[in-house]
Amino acid sequence: MNYSLHIAAAETFLRAEELMSASGMDMAAAEMLWGAAVQALDAASHLAGGRHPANNRDRERVVGRFDATYSAEAELIAGLKPAIYNLHNHFYTGRLGAYELSLYRAIGRAFVVRIIDLLVHRKG
Repeated sequence: MNYSLHIAAAETFLRAEELMSASGMDMAAAEMLWGAAVQALDAASHLAGGRHPANNRDRERVVGRFDATYSAEAELIAGLKPAIYNLHNHFYTGRLGAYELSLYRAIGRAFVVRIIDLLVHRKG
């Protein structure tokens, strides 16, 4: 996949998350946000000329690169960690309560939207 396809996939997963949540498929909706985060970070890797992040440590490094241009690392790390450790895990375990799930979905969605916004602004 290239940069544009990763951005399109991230946006598709954001829409899918809304539809799944509205249909009561909260575990699948959580995974869609995780997928959107991965796709957005893969797009960021393309712009930086790097390889796709292979693991969460690599994903944190990609987020760290945003700091040099946007001074946004702390903000983005605060969004990445819930996507990694809460939303993705919820897909497999279903352990989040309604309040936690709502909170982490809001954080995860804001993270992905912010990454896409920074990438499109930077590229365009």
